[in-house]
Formats: sequence, C-alpha cells, structure tokens
Amino acid sequence: MSKARQAAIKKKRQKLEAEQKVLKARVTYLQNVSCKHPDVAKKPGSNAGNYDPAADYYWVDCNCPDCGKRWTEDQ
Repeated sequence: MSKARQAAIKKKRQKLEAEQKVLKARVTYLQNVSCKHPDVAKKPGSNAGNYDPAADYYWVDCNCPDCGKRWTEDQ
C-alpha cells in the first residue's frame, strides 16, 4: 500500500472519529439533560444468599426506552 493511500485512510479515520465524538456528546446531552425518562423500565437484581448476609447486595437496573440511557441504582 502506498504512503499516500495510508495517509488518506488515516485522515478519513481521524475525521470520522471527530464526528463520532461530536455525536457522542449530543447523545450524552440528550440522555442527561433533555430526557426526563418518563417510561423507564426498572428490573431489580441482587446477589443475596451469601454465607454472610452482610455481603448481600441489592440494585435496580434502569433502562429508558426513549433515549437509550442505561444505569444502575443501589438499593
């Protein structure tokens, strides 16, 4: 592969990565500021049943079908 071809590929990749960074920032803003997550789906989870009950842990997995944000809340 020629040096010119390699340089063109590298330049195109860098341009796409820059565009991807901008889009990622827009999605993050949408998920954290614009969306209020009115229809969030919550699924409880745990690792209960340990020999030591003090080591049991409970959480809720949250998923917003509107903006696609996923997060976990401790219980």
